[in-house]
Amino acid sequence: MAAHLRGKAVYVASAVPGLFTQIQKLLPNESIIQVDPELHEDNILTNELKLQIKDADVLVAGPRLIAELMYVSDLKLKLVVCTTAGVNMMINKLDNSKGHPTFTLIRTGEGYGRIIGEYVIGHIIATERRFKETYSKQKGHVWAKNSLKSFRLLTSVNIGILGLGQIGKEVARMCKCMGMTVTGIKRQDSTSPPCQNVDNYGLLENLADVLPQLDYLCSILPSTPQTRNLLSGDILSHCKTKKPVFINIGRGDVIDEESLVKAIKCEWIGGAILDVFNKEPLPTTSELWDLSNVTITPHVAGASLAEQVAECFVDNYNRYIKGEQLKYQVDWIKGY
Repeated sequence: MAAHLRGKAVYVASAVPGLFTQIQKLLPNESIIQVDPELHEDNILTNELKLQIKDADVLVAGPRLIAELMYVSDLKLKLVVCTTAGVNMMINKLDNSKGHPTFTLIRTGEGYGRIIGEYVIGHIIATERRFKETYSKQKGHVWAKNSLKSFRLLTSVNIGILGLGQIGKEVARMCKCMGMTVTGIKRQDSTSPPCQNVDNYGLLENLADVLPQLDYLCSILPSTPQTRNLLSGDILSHCKTKKPVFINIGRGDVIDEESLVKAIKCEWIGGAILDVFNKEPLPTTSELWDLSNVTITPHVAGASLAEQVAECFVDNYNRYIKGEQLKYQVDWIKGY
């Protein structure tokens, strides 16, 4: 259905270092055109940028730029590949009065699982071995052997994972490899097959019964109408028995900041490791900055790396021109 794309140029408008070169290496017989970085560095669709991509059938770009292209009628885009796994910027731009964009949108679904898994495990180890406290003692020239030599092994940790897609399954696998007990939390109507690295399943509808069992609660959920504010309100009060640490690497709107701060101050949870927020950059006035048991990272848990993005793109590009089923195609209705 798309064999006519063979021989067409692939346009790359991305800030991912080395991505253009990596795609060239993997598609040596295709014409790969790098869009002038100065034209897309602000992710604003100027007339000059439109002119440079006016003949593009295939475009590889970041989410902010793609969001600006959603309803531009005088472009001929057929296949657009987003360099990130998350696509909420584009979903938020959907306009029911205009229908869905005419191009096929692919997200980068491969490679992020291991990157994010390393983030999760790294922070769990840092928490269990109290790296923050260790560094504080070092700065004060304190030899705190007695207070720091007591810790919990990962084999005694139960981590609950919200969101068992491709990334969530890899996080589960890596946690299982470290000896943790993995609890998957899914909807009652979920049709996904069981994951071999999940020890127990709990239902989202019975979240109040699942939370007291956890030492960590990790959200890898996308932003959809069903997931927004899922943890807002007082639902985390059910965590107060074991006081799990909340890890959010999915989307910030799974919980509002007021609810999260309350859960921490009331000691329902033992702290939070946050890479995503309702508003980014996180405002300097946010209370989260000053809570001692909160770790803040600036949305870098799943940074885009050239090799992973290029490999995912080239696989889908070859599938597309052969008329084969695509991987990680975004469903405009589902929102991911």
